[in-house]
Amino acid sequence: MTRRLAALSLVLLAGGCATLPARAPVDDWPARRAALQALNAWAFDGRIAVAAGEDGFSGGFDWEQAGERADVVLSGPMGGSAMTIQVVGDDAAVSVRGEELSGEDGEALFARYFGADRSLPIAEMRYWLVGVPAPDSPHEATLGADQRLASLSQAGWQVRYDRYEPVGPLALPARMELTTASLRLRVSVSNWRVPP
Repeated sequence: MTRRLAALSLVLLAGGCATLPARAPVDDWPARRAALQALNAWAFDGRIAVAAGEDGFSGGFDWEQAGERADVVLSGPMGGSAMTIQVVGDDAAVSVRGEELSGEDGEALFARYFGADRSLPIAEMRYWLVGVPAPDSPHEATLGADQRLASLSQAGWQVRYDRYEPVGPLALPARMELTTASLRLRVSVSNWRVPP
């Protein structure tokens, strides 16, 4: 009886293994990179934690990208807009608690707000946030086993991707860390919005 049960178990196990679906093919990184670099309309709601030396803060972090225009809102821990950034091409306008500056003054204000010795590379960040390097700029990238970007070094910054989540047919970063010599940003995304 024991031999028959063992034989039946082996047959069932073998049959079960035969019906398991084949492993999905690994995504093609060059195709993924090209598709995400071409993605020019998206938005997310999330959180950011900033550390600059002994100083730091955390709060809401919302980003909306529409072509060359980016609208970014940083809010305090208790809500309310603390900083808004509007970028159109190479021009940036920054507002912090009613103080509005644009161009180089805006970049200086941005850096001062973050306690950094340089402003954030907003032009590159629009790509980093969706999990690809900025095009036409030198970089070093490391891919994970899933052919998604695991880490990136570009424009004097290092970006580490901790987690991705499915967003329609895409896989977009849900948690990442961006660091430079004087600044560390931890970004977590709670809701991606990508038009179909």
